[in-house]
Amino acid sequence: MDVDFLLADLGDGPPGQQALRPHLAEVFLSRPAVDRLARMLAVPPARLQWALPHLRDCHLLSGEQARWEWPWQPLAHYLVPGCGLCAAARGGGWGEVWQVWPERWKICERHSRFTHARQDGPGGVALDRLPETVRAHRRRSRLERRVGPTGAVLVADAFAVTGWWWRRTPTTRRWADRAAQARVQPEDIETAWLLVYPEVLLVARALLRYEQRRAAQPGGPWIAAEADLVAELSRLAGELALPSGRWQVPVAEWLARHHRCAPPAVGREVGGRRRARRPVTALVHREDESQMSLESCCLPWDWSDPFTAV
Repeated sequence: MDVDFLLADLGDGPPGQQALRPHLAEVFLSRPAVDRLARMLAVPPARLQWALPHLRDCHLLSGEQARWEWPWQPLAHYLVPGCGLCAAARGGGWGEVWQVWPERWKICERHSRFTHARQDGPGGVALDRLPETVRAHRRRSRLERRVGPTGAVLVADAFAVTGWWWRRTPTTRRWADRAAQARVQPEDIETAWLLVYPEVLLVARALLRYEQRRAAQPGGPWIAAEADLVAELSRLAGELALPSGRWQVPVAEWLARHHRCAPPAVGREVGGRRRARRPVTALVHREDESQMSLESCCLPWDWSDPFTAV
């Protein structure tokens, strides 16, 4: 059924408002409209609300009139196509399934499949040709489990640094080779996450070592720590054959924003022993330790937005 005809059957919409694509915004219904949709699908309304979180009571439009709204508004999440193999295994013949996710992309570890919010059609990218990217994704999970919110913050920063490098030199040999292996376009910004993932983990670990040294010496000086970080990233830039004098730009910006350091948080006692937790000590991240989105970093650019200059 065409979506406009479906919405007309469910109720009245705001004058002049048209349906949007699912990855751009969410549709909201009143309770009578939910009841109509449930009757059309021959399922109880409670079952429908269980399956579709945006139809639960806290999101329902007010009033007793059957109506819908598809507002254009930024949301704190994305609607990303789910893994088609997972959907097929669950049965039901629902066709393409969308998932609420904090990032624009998602990796299904069970089937090694990558999907992103703007992909054309179902399927995604099979990662069997990119084993190092799959390993990097698993190592990221282990890193975040081991060091807690620190890991999520530093991985986000590492994606911003490495993504800046990629935006300036997307045809770098290593990344171009991965694109060829995965059968994606080397300059496709939506799948670039896959191409840079292994280097992101190397950068994140280097940033973590720097922050750990600062946490152990919150009053400074950090000259030696900064020199070691720059030297380590210089070696990685050399391996990638990045242009000299260009790769330092996001590194210098990151160091500048991490210049001010807060005292490390006091560890809590576990079983009579004090458990050491080393948070990111930079003041710029003081309020970020509960964030889990890779786009919430301290650097002033969104490298994955094709309309944003880096």
